[in-house]
Amino acid sequence: MRILIIVLLAVHALAGVFWVGSTFVLARTGGEGEGRLFRSQMGAATLVVLAGMGLGAILHPAGPMEYTLGVGALCAVIAAGVQGGLRKSSPALSQRIAAVLLAITVVCMVIARYVG
Repeated sequence: MRILIIVLLAVHALAGVFWVGSTFVLARTGGEGEGRLFRSQMGAATLVVLAGMGLGAILHPAGPMEYTLGVGALCAVIAAGVQGGLRKSSPALSQRIAAVLLAITVVCMVIARYVG
C-alpha cells in the first residue's frame, strides 16, 4: 500500500506542476502556443484528477481537511473544463480563468492540513 501511495503522490505532483505551470505561462503570454500544449495539458489534468481521487480514497476520511481538498479538486475539474470549452473561441481567456482556478486549487492543497 505504501508503494501505491508514493506512486500516486509522485504522479499527482509531477503532472500537477506541469499543468499549473504551463497554464500560468499560457495565461501570461495570452494563450500563444496553446494549441501545441493542449493535449499535454489535458493528459496531465487527467492524471492529476485520477491520482487525486486515488489518494483521497486511500488516505482521507470525511472531515474539514477533505472538504478543503474537495473545493480545490472541484476548481481543478472546472479549470480543465474551461480550458477545453473556451479554447477555440478565446484561448487567452480560457488559460487566464483556468490559472485563477488552479491557483485556488494549489492554495486549498497547501492549507488543507490546517483547516478545522
